[in-house]
Formats: sequence, C-alpha cells, structure tokens
Amino acid sequence: MKTLEQERSNYAFECISKIKGKNFEKDASSLIAKLGTLILTNGLGNTLAFLFSKAKDHHLETIAIISNWLYKLEGRKEEIKKDNVQQKIEQIMKKFVLDVDVEKYMYYTDETLRLINWLRRFSDAMLESGGENND
Repeated sequence: MKTLEQERSNYAFECISKIKGKNFEKDASSLIAKLGTLILTNGLGNTLAFLFSKAKDHHLETIAIISNWLYKLEGRKEEIKKDNVQQKIEQIMKKFVLDVDVEKYMYYTDETLRLINWLRRFSDAMLESGGENND
C-alpha cells in the first residue's frame, strides 16, 4: 500500500515523462517552475483562469495534470486530456473553484501545491529548461 505522498510523486513522474520530448517541453518546464508562486500569489482559481486564457499546449497540459490529480483524489476515473481541456473549462472551474466551500478550496489548493513540488523536482531533473519569458 502506497502513501499519498508516494502516489503524488509517482503521478508527477508519469506526467513529466509524458511531456519529455514534446515540442512544448521547454515552455512546460518554465511554467512548472513558476506555478507554485502563481498559486500562492493569485490563488488557485485565478491561476487556472490565467492558464485557460493563455491556452497554449503547455498551459492546457498543466491544467489537465492538475485536474486529473484532483479528480483522482475524489475517486473519479475521468481523464482530461490536453486536447479537450478547453471544452471542460466550466466543469473544471465549477468543480475545483466556483462551487466549493472554503475548506474544500483550501484542500484543492494545498494538494495542487504539493503536486507542483513533485512536478518541479522531476521537471528540473528530466526536462530541458525553458527561458524566463515563456509563461
């Protein structure tokens, strides 16, 4: 039986492995490096809205990674892919931001930050580093 921390790290490793070699690898690396600060500064909801508004491959992939992890914690089997993230904007925002109480929002934020720590570690180790202005 794995601990939640082990599951989180395994999930992050799998996600970063899938990004490696893609045409947006550098941009994803740069975004992942900044993501924790974005959430701590602006909140989970504003950060997700920012990622949706940018809608480049690395933004959509990041939303899919976060959403799938949070869905997994809720016991849902649904998998969101980068290609269908834009169609799921309402569903994702309502589920994790708009229709939740403060405690649940804080839980989702905390879980996302914990996941990002693992994503950042594996990104630093496995992905080609991106430039400073690739948000």
